[in-house]
Amino acid sequence: MRRAVRFVMAAVFLTALLGLCVHYGATYDEGWPHPTGDQLRDDYDAYVGERVLLFGEVRSVDAESSSITIHVTDSADEVAAELEIHDFEKPVEPGGVVQVYGVLEADRTMTPIQTIVVNGGTTAFYYKLGASVTGVLLAIGYFLVHWRPTVRGFGFEPRTDTTARQTVNADDPTESTEADCNG
Repeated sequence: MRRAVRFVMAAVFLTALLGLCVHYGATYDEGWPHPTGDQLRDDYDAYVGERVLLFGEVRSVDAESSSITIHVTDSADEVAAELEIHDFEKPVEPGGVVQVYGVLEADRTMTPIQTIVVNGGTTAFYYKLGASVTGVLLAIGYFLVHWRPTVRGFGFEPRTDTTARQTVNADDPTESTEADCNG
């Protein structure tokens, strides 16, 4: 395939991908059935007594009463609501992130039906990030062991080993040489 055709195809696919990302971002809040941080900040009372799903950063943990306090943020990353979640028994530290599905109460509390700890603490985020970066680097390294980038062809070509190894065919005992393509 010619280089110009490759560039045009790449541009078309990247433009389509960008368009899908913009569309998703523009329509996300309309398709989400639960209140966002902006909606909670603007009209908290409209959601009192309803079952909602909220994401929040843990600000404090009270082990005696099995409750936590979370901050739900708005689109500007400002605190939109501070809620106390009762009957929370999963291990989490301040700075962690949780998902809570439950009934929103008028006194800025929430009775959970189901809870999930996304990040148990601040170190969990950095562990996930480090593991992901390490995995990507290992995958790129493994790929480059077997493939070589070509500047002229704007692509990759397999690496070949110029040394020959001896092989013996069981049907024909004469020795033959074979190039090792995998190194």
